[in-house]
Amino acid sequence: MSRNWIKGKHRKKKAQFGPWSFGPQHGFARITRWNLERSPERLHNGDIEAIFSLTDNEFTRSMWNYQFRITYRLILREKELHFHIGVYNPSKDLSFTFNMLLHTYLKVPDVRRCQITGLHGCTFIDKTRDGAIYQEGREIVTIGEWTDRVYQHTPQEHVITNVVSGRKMRLQKYNFPDTVIWNPWIDQAREMSDFGDDEFPNMLCVESGHVSSPIILLPGTAFEASQILQIIIEGNVNRKTKRNR
Repeated sequence: MSRNWIKGKHRKKKAQFGPWSFGPQHGFARITRWNLERSPERLHNGDIEAIFSLTDNEFTRSMWNYQFRITYRLILREKELHFHIGVYNPSKDLSFTFNMLLHTYLKVPDVRRCQITGLHGCTFIDKTRDGAIYQEGREIVTIGEWTDRVYQHTPQEHVITNVVSGRKMRLQKYNFPDTVIWNPWIDQAREMSDFGDDEFPNMLCVESGHVSSPIILLPGTAFEASQILQIIIEGNVNRKTKRNR
């Protein structure tokens, strides 16, 4: 499952991830009702496509008084799920800044057996240690405790093992420079009202985002980014997914 959040800020405000001084945790996009622009339909090539949109309204302007339009396009294939998101600034004279993260929750048999590639050598902000910055020294990242990290300047591809009935998953991202790794573990899970006390061993968040620095959107311009989740078929591990346009 993947949930969006868009967190806007006045241009002079420092970028932040998590608590937001203007409104709810992680911003307003994930708690706002989106419009269904195009109902799910089967395309000529067999793909299933759906398009959602979100524009500024009385609720969003009560927290963050800017015009915007977001489009969110989902494409489902047999073993792939494509996410395409675009943010447009229709204003003629006002710029704004924002952060973006796709909250991708993966259901896994046992998070302690999962392995994540593509993070070696990357710096990360460790939110479990008061935002201290470290460099990842492991070739393969595993989870064995409360983990809440913002990895910066990560590569376009990660492979996660032991997901989807124990198989591997490839995550490819475009125009998302950061990767967030999160699992609340025992104590944090107990403190969350919308998270079961015993659910943490069976979930892992590997999230594509633009969170360690803000996106600045000038009047009349747009930002676009995308993500692909692909189940890897053994014997076909090196096949690359062709990006949709």
